[in-house]
Amino acid sequence: AYEIMDVTGVQTCALPISIPTSLTADTTLTAAQVAVGLVVCAKASDATLTVTLPTAALLDAAIPSAKVGSAFELTICNNNNTGASSTVPVTTGTGITIFGSVTVPRFGASTYRFVKTGDAAYSAFLK
Repeated sequence: AYEIMDVTGVQTCALPISIPTSLTADTTLTAAQVAVGLVVCAKASDATLTVTLPTAALLDAAIPSAKVGSAFELTICNNNNTGASSTVPVTTGTGITIFGSVTVPRFGASTYRFVKTGDAAYSAFLK
């Protein structure tokens, strides 16, 4: 199971692990896809593949036990090997603020630690 922790390190809930999402085109992630904790991007052309995060309200609905200070992680892997322009820009849904790089380089991965900061509000910190 994938654990959601509060600020003291106490598990607030456990989500079942499922197979990570594999993306081949621009996508807005669902809260369920984020909950898996891993997204793999593999576009079949030398171009960007944009990943848009769901809204914070959708994350709240998917993780009703999360309290302010609860945290979870999402890793976005860029496995696109078709060319140097094959980056993965990450954009946010309403209520989410990203701190750190918002572009996953070709053959790279970025892990974001999401922290619930309020009702329908999260900060995502690049690790």
